[in-house]
Amino acid sequence: MTSLVIVDDHEALREGLVALLGAHGLNVVGAAGNVAAGLDLVTHADPDVAIVDIRLPDGSGIDLCRDLLALRPELGVMLYTGDADAELLYNGLDSGARGYALKAGSMEELVSAIQRVAAGGSYVDPRLDRILLSPRATSSVPQLSPREREIMHLMAEGLTAERIGDQISVSVETVRTHVRNVIRKLQARNRVHAIALALERGEIALGNVDDVDLG
Repeated sequence: MTSLVIVDDHEALREGLVALLGAHGLNVVGAAGNVAAGLDLVTHADPDVAIVDIRLPDGSGIDLCRDLLALRPELGVMLYTGDADAELLYNGLDSGARGYALKAGSMEELVSAIQRVAAGGSYVDPRLDRILLSPRATSSVPQLSPREREIMHLMAEGLTAERIGDQISVSVETVRTHVRNVIRKLQARNRVHAIALALERGEIALGNVDDVDLG
């Protein structure tokens, strides 16, 4: 069962998320209301995923994300915010977060996003399409090769580089090289941004490859 913590300064929202996510089969092992408490909580609770509000009373959730990943590089951090702001999005993706969800989304969307992040995948709220499809993000970028599309599809489905390498019979370093090439081609800021751009450009699509192993 996926374990997670919630860092948000709104007490009612925290309590509501704990109850609703628990009802959806997720194991919420703790909740905190500020940066300092969030750092302490992750250190002691050792969760799979941390849901972090961007605006906290004693600092930025984006800075907290960086600090959490310095302590726990394997932690899946998902930034959770009510702001559909371009600079916040890009700064959030630059922080190393694997997920970026808006509070306007449904509980089903949030649960799906958490599960994807917990499995090693990435998630960017589809309401941010207008930012990811801005001229700066999409102008004059070349198409991906068939192998690059295959690898990015599998990564979007939540597979790690190691599992992708096993599935398509190439080395992990080859997979990572292809991902770096995709990031360069799409002028993306990082892997999460590259996946989102590839999805929105139609280079890849979720749920249409019969032999993807999600186990």
